[in-house]
Amino acid sequence: MDHRTEERRKQRHSLTLLEQVKRMKESSEIVDVVLVAEGQKFPCHKVVLAAFSSYFKAMFTCGLVECTQREVVLYDISAESVSVILNYIYSADLHLTNQNVQTVALASYFMQMEDVFSLCQKYMMDHMDASNCVGIYYFANHIGAEDLCDQAKRYLYQHFAEVSLQEEILEIEVQQLLALIKSDDLNVSREESILDLVIRWVNHSRKSRAEHLIKLLKEVRLVLVSPSFLMEARKRNTVILCNSECNDMFEEALKSIRLATHPSLSLRYGMETTDLLLCIGNNSLGIRSRHGSYADASFCYAPATQKTYFISSPKYGEGLGSVCSGVVTENNDIIVAGEASAAKMSRQKNRNIEIYRCVPCQKIPDYLQILSPKKMFLRSRKHHYTKCSLPESSSGVFGYSNRYHQRGNQFWHSLCTAQFRELYALGTVHNDLYVIGGQMKIKNQYVVTNCMEKYSMEQGTWRSTAPLPVPLACHAVVTMKNKLYVLGGWTPQMDLPDDEPDRLSNRMFQYDPGRDKWTERAPMKYSKYRFSTAVVNSEIYVLGGIGCLGRDRGQTRKCLDAVEIYNPDGDFWRDGPPMPSPLLSLRTNSTCAGCVEGKLYLCGGFHGAARHEVITKEILELDTWENQWNVVAINVLMHDSYDVCLVARLNPRDLIPPPPDLVDQ
Repeated sequence: MDHRTEERRKQRHSLTLLEQVKRMKESSEIVDVVLVAEGQKFPCHKVVLAAFSSYFKAMFTCGLVECTQREVVLYDISAESVSVILNYIYSADLHLTNQNVQTVALASYFMQMEDVFSLCQKYMMDHMDASNCVGIYYFANHIGAEDLCDQAKRYLYQHFAEVSLQEEILEIEVQQLLALIKSDDLNVSREESILDLVIRWVNHSRKSRAEHLIKLLKEVRLVLVSPSFLMEARKRNTVILCNSECNDMFEEALKSIRLATHPSLSLRYGMETTDLLLCIGNNSLGIRSRHGSYADASFCYAPATQKTYFISSPKYGEGLGSVCSGVVTENNDIIVAGEASAAKMSRQKNRNIEIYRCVPCQKIPDYLQILSPKKMFLRSRKHHYTKCSLPESSSGVFGYSNRYHQRGNQFWHSLCTAQFRELYALGTVHNDLYVIGGQMKIKNQYVVTNCMEKYSMEQGTWRSTAPLPVPLACHAVVTMKNKLYVLGGWTPQMDLPDDEPDRLSNRMFQYDPGRDKWTERAPMKYSKYRFSTAVVNSEIYVLGGIGCLGRDRGQTRKCLDAVEIYNPDGDFWRDGPPMPSPLLSLRTNSTCAGCVEGKLYLCGGFHGAARHEVITKEILELDTWENQWNVVAINVLMHDSYDVCLVARLNPRDLIPPPPDLVDQ
């Protein structure tokens, strides 16, 4: 008998035993114990209970009175949770719902059934939302379920603007609310939401809570609230109007706002989130500092503050060996595509395009702890949480040690793979990804392709779409008004009698995902590649590159300082202000440009009249209203040969600070 047959035989044996024991329970055969919860009786078998629960094993083998009792009363455990757990023990089916999951978790906690408790945790993680994360957090915190507690805390902080509008948060105690609103780490963009929460919490049970209003308002940063909101809040709430100390606090805040004399206050997490230029990629040498190597970090620049930060690079460990392209989706997902690292590729049969997604993490403080040990929130049938007491002896026996990540630990996950090609473009519309064109090796021959594949991030599936009108490689793609625009690049030449296999393209094609259709638009002035692109104020900017004037007919190519601007409404191009000098992108088909707050930024590149003269570490800014280039940073701490420039909204608190010995250079 082979191994697989033996395993199947043992599995059938186990299932037969389980089915027979279940039938014996249902027919009350050989029953030797009855569990009683909330007056409801559950006949069962001691040996089965002891096999699944350390609690019952100890009960039935310790020699105490329960060993001989026919009935065992379970206090502080609901009848429904006992029924659900017994059904799992006898059938392996655990019927969890939003209404019973926490009571079942609590019962499994006392019965010391870690497998059931883990399933309850997973269910709560999978079904967590703004309406229940507060109750889940205090529940998990109390019983020591650290993984669940961490996830609920992260969700609570990250979605606090939405959580603050839910009914559940109005049920927490004053000390719990104080601990929350004291925090700098709440993801709220306006202090008005904190003031509104405090007023709603007090009004929810005004008689018992009005006395707490002053100490709550002391934790609200009133000078960060707009004057109109302050005046309206005071006008509409008699609980504030009738309290002279509250009125004084509001008047003082209004005075400070008018005179602009308010003391500097720390901003909350969501108030610091800003658009950053991300120069994704790195080289093996990194940035040399007395404080360690930054070889595995990518340079970030905040134009609003002119500060430097770093995030981890996807070219790290067994991640990507090279980055070829990247995009940021409308959901602010940072996506890069490239080839696998040498270590990973050695285990693969085929080469693929490897696509990775960056998952930035918010640092959560450790001080937010449960404040009333005997009280937690349990979900009732009406989908609200009600207070429930735990016995004094409860402790965190099911805790886990995997804590949350430290500051700056952005990390990259493999998202998907695609058929291998080179010199392709990566685009995004509606959070879908598009791999467009490129060069493929077919029967030991390189062929430029026109195929395009679409990846649905929601469904996790690939499908082919309408092909490009012409084969292209080394081209660029941008997204504007939910359409893709493909520009420039190489295309196989078909009609010229010379030895040059490819020609540069000055053509532009627009793709409409809704109709799965390509439309050719007005061509660029120059045929080119290795240029940078960005969308600024609903226009496409094309910067520099290598190319020639008009259609490529074999004429001399040169490094360009030209800026071309496309207006989609009128379908025409116009000249922009030339760059201070010719500039090429650092990668064949990746941009070095990005738009932040209506201004265009160029981060490094190959600088000079020759193709590869000097790598610059300047950041140039184009004010599109003034039509003038300015150097806003020189000798920045970017890697010599990063891969792609992207723009994403991130919080500086989550990023790696620059090395102190180099920050002023």
